Amino acid sequence: MTGVLEVLVVLLVARIFGRIAIACHQSSSIGEILAGVVLALALVSLPVELPWLAGLRGSEAVELIGEAGIFLLLLLTGIEMEPKEIAEHSREAVMVACGGLLLPLALGCLLGWMVLPPSDLKQGQALILGIGLSISAIPVAAKVFMELGLLHQAVGEIVIAAAVIDDILGLVLLAVASHLIIHGDLPDITALLLLLASVGVFFAVAIGLGRFVYAPLWRRLPANQGGAMSLTVLLLLALALGFLAELLGLHFVLGPFVAGLFFERQQVGVEVYERVKSVVGTVTSAVAGPVFFAWIGLQLDLDAFATVPGFLAALIALAFLGKLIGAGLPAYWCGLGPRHALAIGIGLSGRGAVELVIASIAQKSGLFAAGDGADPIVGSLFSALVITAVATTLVVPIALRCLLGWRRGPP
Repeated sequence: MTGVLEVLVVLLVARIFGRIAIACHQSSSIGEILAGVVLALALVSLPVELPWLAGLRGSEAVELIGEAGIFLLLLLTGIEMEPKEIAEHSREAVMVACGGLLLPLALGCLLGWMVLPPSDLKQGQALILGIGLSISAIPVAAKVFMELGLLHQAVGEIVIAAAVIDDILGLVLLAVASHLIIHGDLPDITALLLLLASVGVFFAVAIGLGRFVYAPLWRRLPANQGGAMSLTVLLLLALALGFLAELLGLHFVLGPFVAGLFFERQQVGVEVYERVKSVVGTVTSAVAGPVFFAWIGLQLDLDAFATVPGFLAALIALAFLGKLIGAGLPAYWCGLGPRHALAIGIGLSGRGAVELVIASIAQKSGLFAAGDGADPIVGSLFSALVITAVATTLVVPIALRCLLGWRRGPP
């Protein structure tokens, strides 16, 4: 019963704040993240501990609904887009993704190497900082571009494709960091090739299903059930591909995105396509999405603000600067105008849940252990990465709305 109450509180506050944000001509995700931040602050500032509020931050029920939000946001993004849209901008997306990954990675590693104290863990700590700055959150970018009505324009298509590539490469880097944490050295060339091979296997299976299985499968489904059977099969395929991704050491979010990508209007029929998209969109925007964004805000940890404000400011500044230059310049060189190139850099700046996952893995592995506790930066690394994830996720919708304008999206 406690879990139900926790989800109820988070969803109610997130929806209220989301509606307030829309009334202020901002993205609903802004209000939903702020709802989580307000709840997180309430946890530490209320004079009396409320039993129904105390467990919100670590609530398994809220986290589970939040993960469903990630799943459905990526599924909806895939449904909205088509494989040909990704293919049309593949060259630009690869250049943007590489620049948007390599520069923040280098800046994060350099910052870590400059400020962290000498220790056996310093190399791994600096690498985790770099990885935390290099990734991009696909759900954050997808939600904002859908709300702005720009998902099917070049700027939205490049951002989503580049974010997918960044997440894949970021997961490979995380595997490298994990090997460093466990074994004390970097993996050899064989291990790296196996990691890359797992990426190739996933996309070979996914593309093979999309080309040779999806089309005949959709045609055989009964058309008289209003899309119910198609939705069931789509969810099963998304879950299966997500399981395959995790089995290969990748992130499950690739599964729903690819499954949705091959759910095409011309294969399933316009009526079924619109019905399924409407159901997924409604559940995502009304329940799962708000809980996901509020869950990000709930993770706010204020320790680094008081302990290492200078380091935190530098980390957040490099998080934005690395993406703006690393992703924005290649976009400009590919022929996009200055405004859209800047929008691409901003769109890829949100870290969201992926950085929280990376920070949690590093903390659980003991990588952020402060030894005798004498160094405040090491002791605040986890808090700093969490604040960076929340701050970047919060700023992206505001900055994009100011840069590109506002078009009313789903409630």
